[in-house]
Amino acid sequence: MRRMPPPKILLALKTGQLDAGFCCEQFPTMGEALGFKVFLTAKELWPHMQGSVLAVKEGLIKDHPEIVDKIVKITERGIQYIHERPEDAAIIAARALTFAGKKVLPLKTGKIVSDWEIPPQVILRSLTTRMECTPDIDPRQVQETINYMAKLGYIKWFRAEDILDLSFLR
Repeated sequence: MRRMPPPKILLALKTGQLDAGFCCEQFPTMGEALGFKVFLTAKELWPHMQGSVLAVKEGLIKDHPEIVDKIVKITERGIQYIHERPEDAAIIAARALTFAGKKVLPLKTGKIVSDWEIPPQVILRSLTTRMECTPDIDPRQVQETINYMAKLGYIKWFRAEDILDLSFLR
């Protein structure tokens, strides 16, 4: 077993260095577009799991709550945009992911992925059927995730309320 970032998982699959990979959404859906088969989605594996979240340092909350408030508002507006204009959001995300792939990966791997273009339809499927885009945070679900990760030995147990500040959410 190897641990690596999701873009490298796709690259390792493409180059035959891996036979299977496990990664967060949008990458499995992107992998499908590259010809790989998705055997199990995150929703099927772990229903109701809190996915991506907005995280900031405690110092930013204490010293600059107005900046945190703006970041939260921008995030909420982005999620609202995904719901109201999913096709446009998919085009924007696909463009950003394709650009990031070419710029972030090392030159040698960049040549392998230079022809990888992430079609907006792939991202649309990911945004609308494979994950739930919401600004809501369920503290109970976050605690369940912490409990499970601590049980596996990946982290030391702590209370979700010690890291969650939901005061900026509307």
